[in-house]
Amino acid sequence: MTDRGCEPNVVTYCAIIDALCKDELVGEALELFFQMRNKGISPNVITYTSLIHGVCKLCQKNQALALMNEMVEQNILPNVYTFNVLIDALCKNGMVSEAQNTFNIMIQRGVEPNVVTYTSLIDGLCISDHFKEALALLKEMVGRNIFPNVVTFNILINTLCKKGLVSNAQNIIKIMIQRGVEPNVVTYNSLMDGYCLCKQIDKARKVFDLMVTNEIANIFSYNILINGYCKCKMIADAKEIFDEMSHKGLVPNAVTYHTLIKGMFQAGRPQNAKELFKDMCFHGQQPNIVTFSIMIDGLCRQGNLDEALTLLKAMEKSQLKPNVVIYSSLINGMCKVGKINDAKELFSSLSEIGLQPDVYVYYAIMKGLCQQGLMDEAYKVFKDMEKVGCLPNNCCYNIIIKGFLRHEDLPKAAELINEMVGKGFSADATTTELVVRLLCNDDLILRLLKVRNEGSAN
Repeated sequence: MTDRGCEPNVVTYCAIIDALCKDELVGEALELFFQMRNKGISPNVITYTSLIHGVCKLCQKNQALALMNEMVEQNILPNVYTFNVLIDALCKNGMVSEAQNTFNIMIQRGVEPNVVTYTSLIDGLCISDHFKEALALLKEMVGRNIFPNVVTFNILINTLCKKGLVSNAQNIIKIMIQRGVEPNVVTYNSLMDGYCLCKQIDKARKVFDLMVTNEIANIFSYNILINGYCKCKMIADAKEIFDEMSHKGLVPNAVTYHTLIKGMFQAGRPQNAKELFKDMCFHGQQPNIVTFSIMIDGLCRQGNLDEALTLLKAMEKSQLKPNVVIYSSLINGMCKVGKINDAKELFSSLSEIGLQPDVYVYYAIMKGLCQQGLMDEAYKVFKDMEKVGCLPNNCCYNIIIKGFLRHEDLPKAAELINEMVGKGFSADATTTELVVRLLCNDDLILRLLKVRNEGSAN
């Protein structure tokens, strides 16, 4: 362009910078921005807004704030779109207080917020569990004659449903309809999910059937209902919905298969789970780390360790690296079939392959060692946890205490119970039952547990 005697102006630079930012080539956009200034061409509000949008997409929130401050220093006033981009990015990144500060600056500078501004802030407040503040902002929004749109309503409905407040969500839908805002597939999916979470599966099915009748049900709708049926142990209904998908021209995705495979294992139907896994592969759905994790865990829980290990090899052949979740399942599986030495060997090898065992891995190996009566080894593992910065949780304390109680090592059990209570944990039903059975004459430990459990209940 320069070769032909045409010098780029601010409009040219803005167009190229905006295009680069949309393609997430922010580094190149910034280079062009500096070149532009070096040539004496002053950036405008569009230039800065494009750059702010670009850096926000790359989650570089501090740079976005710096650009905003820079444009204000240059007496370039941000417009509503500039503020909206920054507020939305801050909210999505959990920086709600910074978003609120930006909103206040916006008001102070006389820039009128719009429905997008308020919707972003309401979303941020809902995500950060400040629902009352979100409702207060909704009232403020309406007070400014800015009316919520379908996205605003959906955010509130989804939040209420996830909290189990489905009746409140229904009231919001009524208000929504009264205001002439038509509920969409997202609205109904949230409502259906809420019913499933509350185990009101019949009501969820009614919403689903209505969506199917209106031809708005999508893959998420099917996944939600399949998950609901699986959670309610209605596995035949879940499979029926799964089979219906193909008749409606919908292709099950990884989430669909994962949900149903897990449901089959939990229902004690490993053969069906394995068939679904084969079906998934046959239909071109590439198994990922989650798929293998569900399959290996399910097989181990069913006592099919050999099949789980075969699947592990298949996973490694497909260039997928097993994670601690998978190793935890395998250690559990080995312990379940009495292969404690294999479990110990696998546990010891984790650090060698660069994996740090988490609390679930430690729990799995301790449980296996306790079941085999290897209390010295179990106690060593328990103590080693804290040395590597992995703090024992309630389950870890209970499993080691139960081990000592079953082997009638009351002094060690008493020491650990005292430590557990001191850390704010409480005994589970089995631990308490063992204490009751063993301490007929000395109720000191029992009183310690009773006090702690009563405290937890209150």
